[in-house]
Amino acid sequence: MKKVLVLLVLLMMSATAFAGTAPNSGVVGSLHDMNTITGATDDVEGRVCAFCHTPHHAIVDATIDYLPLWAHQLNNSTSYAPYSSVTLDATIDDPFIGPSRLCMSCHDGVIAADQHYNFAGSPLVVTGDSWGQRAVGSTNLAGEHDFSNDHPIGFLFEPAAALDNEVFSSVARDFIGNTAGVQVEDVLTDGYMTCATCHDVHNSSNAVHSLATKNYFVYSPQEGSQLCLTCHDKGDETP
Repeated sequence: MKKVLVLLVLLMMSATAFAGTAPNSGVVGSLHDMNTITGATDDVEGRVCAFCHTPHHAIVDATIDYLPLWAHQLNNSTSYAPYSSVTLDATIDDPFIGPSRLCMSCHDGVIAADQHYNFAGSPLVVTGDSWGQRAVGSTNLAGEHDFSNDHPIGFLFEPAAALDNEVFSSVARDFIGNTAGVQVEDVLTDGYMTCATCHDVHNSSNAVHSLATKNYFVYSPQEGSQLCLTCHDKGDETP
């Protein structure tokens, strides 16, 4: 009986430790909680939201279209080469539209991910654009970052879908395998596809994967390419 109790306690401790990192379990303790990241400088008051947001003295910039009480330094001096392909029917207006600019304030390989408010951070800079690394695009000799090998963002979804018979035209589509009922139209920004169209940065309405150790902050599971098939019409392959 004693062994059983010990085992139950260990299982409960393990579940508690993993809870924050599991998909759909909240931002606290997740990979977007800088207090839990090795190499990052913890917030002096143990806050989690403060690494991105502040209720007072937020960054103000009239040239930026989306800035929700933002507390993290922005990189406005770097240009980004957008995705380009002969098969692309979308017109990319600006890869930085909406939340994407905010994502890149950590994932640009330049600004410290744990910088916030008036705290400089470690600085912990997210670097590398290879497998297993988290910076999006590497700086080339011209000082330009590269989105050319990433899924296109910064385009109006519905006009692009109307031109492509292999993209579902309706945005009132549920993300396949999403138990929170999130639809594509819920995560477009003024009709634009951004980083946040696929990624739930707050780890609150994203999908739970069969591999419990994986959390990509995406709205559909990776299994069976459910995320891709939410928007891309591949006929009989679509669940």
